[in-house]
Amino acid sequence: MDRSRPRPVVLALTLASLGLGVGAMGQSRAADAAAAERVSTPAELYPLTSVRLLDGPFTAAVESNRRYLLAVDPDRLLEPFRREAGLKPRKPPYGNWESGGLDGHIAGHYLSALANMIAAGQDTKDGELRRRLDHMVDELDACQQKNGDGYVGGVPGGRALWKEVASGNVGAVNRKWVPWYNVHKTFAGLRDAYLVAGNAKARDVLLRLGDWVGRVTGGLSDAQMQRMLGQEHGGMNEVLADVCAITGDEKYLKLARRFSHRAVLDPLGRGEDRLTGLHANTQIPKVVGLERIATLAGDTQADAGARFFWETVSGRRSVAFGGNSVSEHFNDPKDFHGLLEHREGPETCNTYNMLRLTEQLFDAGPRAAYADYYERALFNHILASIHPDVPGYVYFTPIRPGHYRVYSQPDKGFWCCVGSGMENPGKYGRFIYARAKDGLYVNLFLASELDAPELGLKLRQETAFPDEERTRLTLHLERPSTFTLHVRNPGWTAPGAFAVEVNGEPVKVDSAPSSYAAIRREWKDGDRVEVRLPMRTTAEGLPDGSAWYAILRGPIVLASPSGTDHLDGLRAGAGRGDHIAGGPYVPLDATPALLTTAAELPSHVVPDPSAGPLRFRLMDVVEPPTKDGLPLLPFFRLHDARYQMYWPLTTRAELAARKERLAAAEREKLARDAATIDFVAVGEQQPEADHGLAGEGMDSGTFQGRRWRHGRWFQYTLRTRGAKAAELAITYSGWDRGRDFDVLANGRTLATVHLDGSRRGRFFEARYPIPADLLAAAPDGRLTIKLAAPSGLAGGIFDIRLLRPDAPGARPTTGSSD
Repeated sequence: MDRSRPRPVVLALTLASLGLGVGAMGQSRAADAAAAERVSTPAELYPLTSVRLLDGPFTAAVESNRRYLLAVDPDRLLEPFRREAGLKPRKPPYGNWESGGLDGHIAGHYLSALANMIAAGQDTKDGELRRRLDHMVDELDACQQKNGDGYVGGVPGGRALWKEVASGNVGAVNRKWVPWYNVHKTFAGLRDAYLVAGNAKARDVLLRLGDWVGRVTGGLSDAQMQRMLGQEHGGMNEVLADVCAITGDEKYLKLARRFSHRAVLDPLGRGEDRLTGLHANTQIPKVVGLERIATLAGDTQADAGARFFWETVSGRRSVAFGGNSVSEHFNDPKDFHGLLEHREGPETCNTYNMLRLTEQLFDAGPRAAYADYYERALFNHILASIHPDVPGYVYFTPIRPGHYRVYSQPDKGFWCCVGSGMENPGKYGRFIYARAKDGLYVNLFLASELDAPELGLKLRQETAFPDEERTRLTLHLERPSTFTLHVRNPGWTAPGAFAVEVNGEPVKVDSAPSSYAAIRREWKDGDRVEVRLPMRTTAEGLPDGSAWYAILRGPIVLASPSGTDHLDGLRAGAGRGDHIAGGPYVPLDATPALLTTAAELPSHVVPDPSAGPLRFRLMDVVEPPTKDGLPLLPFFRLHDARYQMYWPLTTRAELAARKERLAAAEREKLARDAATIDFVAVGEQQPEADHGLAGEGMDSGTFQGRRWRHGRWFQYTLRTRGAKAAELAITYSGWDRGRDFDVLANGRTLATVHLDGSRRGRFFEARYPIPADLLAAAPDGRLTIKLAAPSGLAGGIFDIRLLRPDAPGARPTTGSSD
């Protein structure tokens, strides 16, 4: 597509650009796509049906995923939909997030996962995955027919909620757990059941659901829509644009634009990074939808915004394995220390969606940089996030040294990263190959076969990459054919190291690292291409320039196992927070440091072939010293253990002072954590939802690198956990002034607060004793803490927690606080 000028609205995408399979309904879907002008794009990733993975590092993960999918009961996933449609229950619904307000969200993911596995040729021999997909679509159709208005969903009390929304009360969505996000998962599952797996009925259900959205939101003003989009809503703009592509009806594209959150997306179009402090996986799907709209409508500003976002997140906000965020939120790109300290590292859903965005951007304008990022994230985060032997998916991947990850279980964990996690393995073949106007792109080095009928070509790629530093391509052609084979020269190769041979003869290629070697010739049946991919060992720092470094071999992140003690909750239960690795921290001052520089570090990474492929030892620079150094292996092969993937670089002269600084900070943090009964991570979406955030006139953001919240009034519910005595601790900003408000606990005033700006230049904490009788009478051990202003704003607050009275820090405050 010509990106230099706007194009008229295009009402269909090619099959490949939507990730289509070609199954029983292939001709019908082809007719849909041919209903309007074909989009002329520089490249199109081949659909899953055209690619088959061969044996390699992803094989075990695919099999593990199949076992997980078979262990989940689709009828239990469907129960929220039956309940909301007023149908008789058949089985008990699942628990965890599936019965905690996000009821039904996994069903959409499950449909997408089944569709991906089917299209990738990974169904069971008896077609059980296909049977389950068809059954679920039939059941969703039945629920939709019973509802009678096109709606189908599992949102608790959804029918009443959507009536409120349609009447103009858009704030009603804030009383539920992200209902539009939930609906988006159903949309996406139906879309994939149709487009990827070829289920025709899914198309009918999808279109009726799209029309229902139009009716619910049709009476809302643009201002009301934008207020509603302040809550997480998944990729509603993307799926509605996809419905436009399927039907050729522009009304869905207009609806997609109405579901585009301008407060976030407009600054991106201007090249402004305002992401710090925002919930990361709320924003990424919005941008996926932005690029889908850009592709359909030829919207160059939208395309520019999506590309700016991708460059910003992949370049300034991501760690070595391709993930981003801490505690689900974008950190300040100039300060990554929170990721090094926290157990809630990058979230897998973020990377899942970043790869979806990368696929779209590549189709619109292929660049080797997109493939470099995709490879890095696919191997080191996506592959690493599924257990190859005991099926389970990972939510958070901490980079804190000495910490660990936990894995879901099929009958217990129903987090968002379970949903996206089950979708990933069926898509492993998605980015390997793309068709170009003049031939074919080879993006990834995975053992696989490609069927490219438009070239009369079947291509077989044989490699043990990354365990070997080469790949071999064999071309099977119906007849001699002239085209260009674009083979990626990865960004991790040294200049001049990448080499290509055709039929044993060297081929001169004009290609720098992070570009494509273009080999154009008349190809004949049986031609062989061998690509040499020499890997280097490199040290890569964090984007903030701090003295913490990861070690990579080529694109592969290496990590060192650091023990199996206290892996609490390694197999996560059904508890609300069981997706978090809650075991004790290893103190940072007790984890190894390296006495070297970034330039010298690679020379201390010594191959250890006796331990296996891609195994190394870190020698001579480890402090405290070890006789045989520390073992290093690919992070994607490290499971069921604590680990270290980032290393502080220091000198012997600085070592003692560094350890003491870390030890003092750790003592303070551990003492505060031990004294904390309950707390809310202020301004963070999920923790606030978990603590029943409610209020009026609320807002949140970041200041001086810390998240805040204020409002006319707002409240949280804290758990007392049986405490007989406690203090409420709230952190305020010394910069705030002209703020007068009350702090109440279960309706009783604890203090009147006056903020006058007199403590400008620092944050400060105030503590309010909780009367013993109030604690004793707290219903179900819960205290509702409310901040309310008679006029103006209450807050802002930067931290709120319930502490034991002996907690170190500020002394209690009574009556009033200034």
